[in-house]
Amino acid sequence: MVSSRPPANDVVEVTVLGPGRGECCVLHTGRGEWLVVDSCVMKDGSPAALAYLRTIGVPASAVRWIVATHWHDDHVRGLADLVEQCSNATVYQSAALCRDEFMRLAAIGNDAMIEGSSGVKEMWTAWTHLADSGRSVPHLVRADQRIYLRDDQRDPSCEIWSLSPSNSSMVEACLKFRSLIPKEREPKRAVPRPKRNPASVVAWVRTGQAIVLLGADLERSSDRERGWQAIVNSAGRPTDKAQLVKIPHHGSENAHDPQMWTELLVSDPYAAVTPFSCGSVRLPKKSDRSRIAELSFGAWLTRDTMLTRTIRRSRTVDKTFREVVRRSELLSVDPGRVTFRCHADNPEEWEVDAPDPAVRLT
Repeated sequence: MVSSRPPANDVVEVTVLGPGRGECCVLHTGRGEWLVVDSCVMKDGSPAALAYLRTIGVPASAVRWIVATHWHDDHVRGLADLVEQCSNATVYQSAALCRDEFMRLAAIGNDAMIEGSSGVKEMWTAWTHLADSGRSVPHLVRADQRIYLRDDQRDPSCEIWSLSPSNSSMVEACLKFRSLIPKEREPKRAVPRPKRNPASVVAWVRTGQAIVLLGADLERSSDRERGWQAIVNSAGRPTDKAQLVKIPHHGSENAHDPQMWTELLVSDPYAAVTPFSCGSVRLPKKSDRSRIAELSFGAWLTRDTMLTRTIRRSRTVDKTFREVVRRSELLSVDPGRVTFRCHADNPEEWEVDAPDPAVRLT
């Protein structure tokens, strides 16, 4: 079992949190410095990343970097609070999210005066806090970009890369943003959640010899310039393979690219999956679970979606709520957790802590 104390300076930690709709990854990159990728919340609405860090005695001030991989609500819930409390953190987001199309969409979502607009309102609030507090605006990332390098002869070294989005993916995202902007005289409503995630940021993190691939929600594409194919075929990305992967898009089949496994990961890597539960949709499916288990040395799901509870609302309340999120259920559970730790120079031996309700995939 992983200790309730923080990892030593030369120990890598990857903690994946997921309640059933939402996910967050918390990484110790050595020397007491932490990276948080995306955000989900506890039952009380507080950022799950900070709730976890408190349990191991790590203050919010230790978070150096926050990455918002994309704008979907299940990846940015609590982001504004996370950004506000982590005052030492530099914030990164997809370069596609600074284009005029998305900025107009975000302004519309904020002006609609309704709670939650498929994530855009949360991001707008985070941006506003950064501006009002005099902190740096979000740094924009894209494919083949090194975000951070620590190589000052003190162990462990560290580098953080964004492997996506590609130029073609950003164009696709901007066209989608434009299609979501209401026409003249159309009412301002909650911004609908699109099905695809072309602008999603995949992160590659190396601490010492330990390498982690965080797949965000990136999907498979037959186009060599989009999705996982763009990463696999890139000449500008780091070539070392990861020993641990956060499976993309909740393990769904449309995010499975065989070349991700052969070109970006070692054989039989460790893996973590977060579930997705909304209405009749439950991910990962049984076939997804079997596939992931077969391809990995060990794979863990943060929470079994079959155990997800829902809250039913009155017809009057539901009518109002549909205007906000157009869904018929709310999660009422804290995130499940899977934590991996290893020495920075011995990534072949990961210690895994997956307390209930996390489950190992078979």
